[in-house]
Amino acid sequence: MNHEHIRAALQRAVTYAQAPGAVACVGKGEERLFLGGSGHRALTPGEEPATADTVYDLASLTKVVATTTAVMLLRNRGILDLNQPVSDFIPLPNLNRFTLRHLITHTSGLEAWRPWYTELSGRLQYVERIAAEAGGAQPGIRREYSDFGFILLARVVEQAAQDTFDGFCMKHIFEPLQMKDTCFTPSAALRERCAPTEDSIERGRLIRGEVHDDNAFAQGGVSGHAGLFSTAEDLERFCRALMDGRVLPMETLDEMTRIGQVRCYPWQGLGWWLDPCVSGANGFLPARTAMGHTGWTGTCIWMDRATRLYAILLSNTCHPDKTRRNNRELRRRFYTPIAAAFYPETTNAHTGLDRLVRNAFDDLRGKRLALLANTAAVDQTGRPILETLGLEKLLQLRYVYSPEHGFTGSAEAGEKVASSQESVPFISLYGDRKQPSREELKNVDLFVVDLPDIGARYYTYMATMKDCMEACAAYKVPMLILDRPNPVGGAILEGPIAAKYGSPVCCAPIPIRHGMTLGELALYFKQSFFSRTSLDVKVCLADNWWRELQFDSCSLPWVAPSPNIPASESALMYVGTCLFEGLNLNEGRGTKTPFLVCGAPWLRPVRVLKKVKESDHPGISIKGVMYIPESIPGKASNPKYRDQLCQGITFHVTDRRTARPFTAAVAVISAIFQCHPELQWDPFFDTLAGGPWIREQIVSGRSAQDIVESIRPDLEAFDASRPRLYDTLEQRALV
Repeated sequence: MNHEHIRAALQRAVTYAQAPGAVACVGKGEERLFLGGSGHRALTPGEEPATADTVYDLASLTKVVATTTAVMLLRNRGILDLNQPVSDFIPLPNLNRFTLRHLITHTSGLEAWRPWYTELSGRLQYVERIAAEAGGAQPGIRREYSDFGFILLARVVEQAAQDTFDGFCMKHIFEPLQMKDTCFTPSAALRERCAPTEDSIERGRLIRGEVHDDNAFAQGGVSGHAGLFSTAEDLERFCRALMDGRVLPMETLDEMTRIGQVRCYPWQGLGWWLDPCVSGANGFLPARTAMGHTGWTGTCIWMDRATRLYAILLSNTCHPDKTRRNNRELRRRFYTPIAAAFYPETTNAHTGLDRLVRNAFDDLRGKRLALLANTAAVDQTGRPILETLGLEKLLQLRYVYSPEHGFTGSAEAGEKVASSQESVPFISLYGDRKQPSREELKNVDLFVVDLPDIGARYYTYMATMKDCMEACAAYKVPMLILDRPNPVGGAILEGPIAAKYGSPVCCAPIPIRHGMTLGELALYFKQSFFSRTSLDVKVCLADNWWRELQFDSCSLPWVAPSPNIPASESALMYVGTCLFEGLNLNEGRGTKTPFLVCGAPWLRPVRVLKKVKESDHPGISIKGVMYIPESIPGKASNPKYRDQLCQGITFHVTDRRTARPFTAAVAVISAIFQCHPELQWDPFFDTLAGGPWIREQIVSGRSAQDIVESIRPDLEAFDASRPRLYDTLEQRALV
């Protein structure tokens, strides 16, 4: 992304957000890619252009640039300990209830904000009022972003350093980094370059060069939560120095940006926000290693420690009237094309479960819940769903249902799993029983589904969800689907649309590689099977995922959703190699690479591979192999050809983008059919295939390419009509 592309993104952002103007600075390491402005820094009393040297009211960027940095500097000098109670530095009632760590991570239980500026003056009065109101605070329960916590931290810095807060920041942060235009309470000369904010009725003037935040203004313009002014160029110096370890040691930065250190909100670091979401209002870089913060006036910083990319956006969207402020659109329009340019094939995906936590479980509160899930349903930090839901102590979980393989995901394919009666009953829906009962659903207000599907029609989890949808439709229980990225992507469709369906391995007229997430499947089932019912289905979307991206691009932990899908490569090849289950071939069960190998004692791989064309398996390496399937309890107790030497073919994905496992599998089956009269077709093959068509085409001698080409029109028609909850990478880049 070059200078002109960034300028165009900035101009579009200003236009769409109807902001007066903005200044941006983007760079990578020591290379500056862009520094410039668009629009105006002032519209009244006269127009002034937004120039690179414009000084902006940073608002809450104060919390991270000044306050967090000051606290960590003092911590590293041994003057502060984050686990100390605040009362060690401010000896007032109630301040022993929480620690400095609670304050800097917004988990103190203090309120976010109150309009105390109408009655208080000076930081001491604010500190006393915060202490008086803190008696009911419950620290560590949940994250609530709080200005008051950072007002206390500024006072802690003063007490610990025996200096004024602004004086300490100037001497130990701004001056060492040569941030010459960064300060609290700008001088008269600096005010001339300041972007004004609101034309304030309360103050009777246009606010320029004085802090807009009223609580900070009531404290004399110097506070831990707001009051800092700076330029994009000064903030560039800060970002570079911070990522280089010149502000704080790298091990301190590691500590500050560790995801998951706040159990109730994994994306809160020490001061900084981490691992941002596209759907949020705060801008983003799609990387787990991204850190950033925003300010109410229209300011924003995001930087990525891994790539050393930084993107600074400064505006005064509340000028001249705060009712026109649209920070969300400004940031979205600016950061989205930057993200698309610098992260074209990777992302920091978040599941619907993660989004539920971000939203403080709002969709579940006060409801009696049933849950369909297994232990592979984890959040982005790897916590299983029951542990994640357990963070909200008030949730009312009544029943836990599980699909094939049981709740632990450890039972073998087809094995019946017994239900168990615990404080919350665990009920298997695989085997004789397929649905929740009417008696159970009478005690449920919301049916929640979180199943890690793998994107292939054969996988039985979608069938279990469909059966539960039927029960919920009958008994009028609303459903919430916690969505996840499709691990084999949502852009490529493969295999014929099922002509015969109704079994657990083929429950709907969809392609084998269907391209839908579980949430999209739920909406498809609703419109296809339950359109005449009043079934209420809502989807809690995954975040930061685009349809072309497969699992290896998502930066999520892989937890095997079933015993024989140990890795995402197995999930992708399963699209094709599951068909081997319907033949007298071993499909890799009883080996360390299930669904990545097929074979039999009678197979002659050299002869078979001579008939498979290179064009039949792009992105997939196929080779001959010898192996012995063994009994593996919990995975394959009695695999085909157990303890027999098998000659076979092994599959390895070399390029996920071009790999077409269905085509490769059909090509191999076709070659085996031509070379080996020993090949036998089990009736289960047609069940998996959604009818006899694939078998008939192979037997008739049609090539894999001809078979694939003949179903292209059907797939294109299905693709155009299926539910689409997620954008493509191209759509993202066009923002």
